[in-house]
Amino acid sequence: MPTSLAFLIVLLVSTVNSLDLNDIKKIKTNPTTISTTTLLTTTTPEYVTFTIVDPGAMLIDCPGGCPTGWQYLNSKCYKKFDAAVTYAGATSACAAQGAELVTIDSFDENDALRKAFDTNALVDETKETWIGLKSLSGAWQWADGSSATYTNWAPSQPSSNGLCVQMITDSLSNATYKYQRGGWKTYGCGKTSASYICEKGASA
Repeated sequence: MPTSLAFLIVLLVSTVNSLDLNDIKKIKTNPTTISTTTLLTTTTPEYVTFTIVDPGAMLIDCPGGCPTGWQYLNSKCYKKFDAAVTYAGATSACAAQGAELVTIDSFDENDALRKAFDTNALVDETKETWIGLKSLSGAWQWADGSSATYTNWAPSQPSSNGLCVQMITDSLSNATYKYQRGGWKTYGCGKTSASYICEKGASA
């Protein structure tokens, strides 16, 4: 072996032997890490609360299903007529339209009528709306002959003020019934109300 090569081998071996084993491990397990810092701009989160409210049943226009000016819900057509009439007058007027004073069988139906015909006015009871409910021999009966299985009486109702029934479609100025839209109250059958609601079956 040439002298120069033997000298290089001896030098290499002695260098390796001089390295501390822990230093070798550090080299293997701790590679150089380059740290970078990113400037983040943060703001205080702002939250907006949304409340989704189911509007419930609503009357809709239904061309072909209901005559012009009438509104549809669950196979029936409805229309509110603004005319000062007695209960009997309202009954006759509906009959002339091929209809009857409205029969209300559920909360959804009552609420849909309230929403459709509420003008957001503050009125007295002469401005309210006849519906087809009437007391006959002490029992509440609808204009179509059916018994009342659903009612929506306003506070302190029914009372002895009458045997026929109005729906409060507008807020009454009377404090007892204020903001009771959709509620029902008794009223003298021979007195006049400002409006009435008729209903008839929708066309197939």
